[in-house]
Amino acid sequence: LEMATAYATIGNNGWHADPTLIVQATDSKGGMVIDNRPKLRLVLDPWAAAATNELMQGVVTRGTATSAQLGRPVAGKTGTTSSEKDIWFVGMIPQLATAVWAGNDDNTTLGSGATGGVVMAPIWRDFMSQAVRDLPVESFRPPSDFPKP
Repeated sequence: LEMATAYATIGNNGWHADPTLIVQATDSKGGMVIDNRPKLRLVLDPWAAAATNELMQGVVTRGTATSAQLGRPVAGKTGTTSSEKDIWFVGMIPQLATAVWAGNDDNTTLGSGATGGVVMAPIWRDFMSQAVRDLPVESFRPPSDFPKP
């Protein structure tokens, strides 16, 4: 959750929102019972966020996470610890960031060749292809849209 939140901040050009499970709840008459809409705050320079995002798009288009491609703009990063004990992929489209991880409770290896790009990126892709199928295709804003610090 922490990694997905961090990547969402990068994908949102430096604007951070705390994650929440319930955004809104209304009663039977439409009255607001719970209002947890995110309160955004700028925590990262927008140019730096967009530049980082651009680098992470390269991880998906031509790097270790090509198996995370969705046929739309995607940015992300694979991860693999020493001896393949933990592997992950954290990725995002402009509207959504998600993370997938695998590891053993006893800190044993997952096996030779188990990497974030080989194992986790395809799992992320399979999940996201369903999660975003009804969302419009959007592009990330490039660094040139923001003043350089």
